[in-house]
Amino acid sequence: MKDQRVFWLWFERNEQRFRNVEVDDKEQLLDEILEQLHAYCPNLWFEIGRADDGVCELIVTAEGDIDHFSAVRTLIAAAPPVPGWRFLAFKPAMGFEFDTSYAGITFSPEATWYLPLRSSSDPSALGLRVGYAHFDATRSQDFLTGTFIMLECALGELALAEKVQHIEVAALPSSPETSGYSPLPQLADLVHGEGA
Repeated sequence: MKDQRVFWLWFERNEQRFRNVEVDDKEQLLDEILEQLHAYCPNLWFEIGRADDGVCELIVTAEGDIDHFSAVRTLIAAAPPVPGWRFLAFKPAMGFEFDTSYAGITFSPEATWYLPLRSSSDPSALGLRVGYAHFDATRSQDFLTGTFIMLECALGELALAEKVQHIEVAALPSSPETSGYSPLPQLADLVHGEGA
């Protein structure tokens, strides 16, 4: 891992180019940022864009890999003040009011249920069984990957990685509430009540 100051010196010199990325050279500019970020730490990634308030945002992420969270924190802590920019560590929580698609499967938090799971060997660990009415067991890996993407977006990268130790997917029982399931949006209360 290189000194984070090298990344920020480069970013300050080039930030004007990243404010309004044109369609023609967007990929080239994004590749350039990624190259510089990977020079600092090859296990980090980013998202860039303009927030609703008009401020440009650079979000640095470890894609949920706790082993590299310290590199994210170190980099963002060293960020200089750059007018018109906001630098964020980890993908933020976006709430549960969205639909997303992965591998042709639609994931809708409002139509999804979860069952909390506890480990007998570690009672403080939180696991989740996420149930879908449209679950297809032959595509369980796609459902698992899509579930991770949906949960990371809803809860935020940091909360998901630090609070949820296990995720599995299954067909939703015909009577989810009597089987102990709760609507997925209620997961925010459980996760943020777990020592947050």
